[in-house]
Amino acid sequence: MRSGEDDTSFDQNRCGRYSDFGFILPDRLPKTRHPRVLSGCPLQTRPGCPPLRRRNRARLSRASLNAPAEAGDHIKSANIVSGYLCRMQHRHWLYLIAWVCTASSGIAATLFSVYLPSIAKDFAGSVPVKEFIPAFGSACGGSFLIGWAVGAFVLGALADRIGRRMALFLCVALSTVGMSVTGLISDFSILVAVRFATGFGAGSVLALSTVLVSEVFHTGRRAVLVGILINAFPVGFIVAGMVASSQADWRVAFSLTTFTLVLPLLILLVVRESDMWQARANHHRTSSLAHLFAAAHRKDLLVGVALFGSMLVGLWAVFAWMPTWVHHMSDAAAAQQNRALTNIMLGGGSVAGGLVSGLLSERFGRRMASALAYLGCIGMTLLIFQSGQQIGAWLFICTFLLSTFIGINQGVLSTYIPELFPTRLRGSATGVSMNAGRFITAITVFFVGVLVPLLGGYENAISIFAVAYVVGLIVLMWARETHGAPLPD
Repeated sequence: MRSGEDDTSFDQNRCGRYSDFGFILPDRLPKTRHPRVLSGCPLQTRPGCPPLRRRNRARLSRASLNAPAEAGDHIKSANIVSGYLCRMQHRHWLYLIAWVCTASSGIAATLFSVYLPSIAKDFAGSVPVKEFIPAFGSACGGSFLIGWAVGAFVLGALADRIGRRMALFLCVALSTVGMSVTGLISDFSILVAVRFATGFGAGSVLALSTVLVSEVFHTGRRAVLVGILINAFPVGFIVAGMVASSQADWRVAFSLTTFTLVLPLLILLVVRESDMWQARANHHRTSSLAHLFAAAHRKDLLVGVALFGSMLVGLWAVFAWMPTWVHHMSDAAAAQQNRALTNIMLGGGSVAGGLVSGLLSERFGRRMASALAYLGCIGMTLLIFQSGQQIGAWLFICTFLLSTFIGINQGVLSTYIPELFPTRLRGSATGVSMNAGRFITAITVFFVGVLVPLLGGYENAISIFAVAYVVGLIVLMWARETHGAPLPD
């Protein structure tokens, strides 16, 4: 340091540009060192930003003494410590935005079913509402799920072409806009079309947010992070249940979802592209759907489709129709409240399952953790729907436990499927694997509405689809274990 120079000053010529989060990053390491500065060049902040604490500066200074001159991946020509700090902050923002976007897709998927009797009443006309609900719910639910599957195929493949960031923007924009305008619709055919468009966007949010987070956090406890991310989807169920318990008008409830319209803007302003995808794009290593179905990936693709599809069949039969089943068993005065509580239990159980899914996956491996979840789903489905349950605390406890096993399986499989495929195919493969089952699910949801009167009640119709869990359990015999392996590049 030159004589007379203040130890907290810095030479602008030796310091680089502002980072995305307000830090000035040095272009190269200065030759001088001082205990109170970061190798002669302190991390300054923009006007109005709080300065780093002195002990944090000292910690960064010690870490940077032997650092190379360039950081590499995220920030060119930057001190490696400063680049790491900036990169970690961006990863945290990305994770938070991905989590909220996933929660919004959970709201889009659930809010309609929470208010299904009220919505059906507005559209039934002269048809008795109780007779109209199964057909109306099947049409709207089926269109949403078909849109979900088609959108996941299209936007998943697009993510491998144009990047994860822009594909995520498109799917979140479609989902949030479709959800926000639902309360303004009075025509049945338009409502079905909007539900299709909402599903088209929402179907890709879960897959693309999982892929993006897996690639950004491609080392460390990825399974735990993805499991927590998947929690956001059932959080949307809880939010939908809370809205339904406090707001009786379904049109007002959907108008409240307009706050989600800020999410596409946040993706454009804050989220950066995945480094793993960018590296492949820079080397012009693109792929097509033909590569996805090549012999090298065909078995993994079929396994992924079967595992996630079997989980979805049982999940959607329960989540779409169990609230209506509880509604029909309840007294008129308590029907709406019990319906909302059912959604809260379903959402809360899924959150609990997602929280422990990463820990179970790391402890027992992907295959064993998924097998335990399938067995739990089979047992709890039979207990709830074939043991003569009545409205009461025990029913809601069992609902929570069933949803917990579903959440565990969803978290494990959401971690497992992106681990099966290389970067150039990960978006397409994850989209196909997680959503091919939506076509089957759409058919099953439609047939639940048809089977209700034939089988003598919702409980018998829903129980049939527990067979899907048995299929998933058998398919695990052909699944390969990925626990402990790096994410394929």
